Amino acid sequence: MSIEVLYRGKVIVIEEKEITAGELLKKLGLSPASSLVVKNGEVVTEREKVREGDNIRVVNAISGGTEGL
Repeated sequence: MSIEVLYRGKVIVIEEKEITAGELLKKLGLSPASSLVVKNGEVVTEREKVREGDNIRVVNAISGGTEGL
């Protein structure tokens, strides 16, 4: 049983049947403050479960500002 995660164009296999989005980020060495888990096309909270068979992507959140203000 495993979960396939797309991150930065690569598929990473997590050997779990079910895991929370927060635990998934920890396994990848990522912070919830700077990364988002997208499950089946929707951003999910850290507490939401992801499961084998779900379409999972991890994306880096990019923050920006207004220059010159």
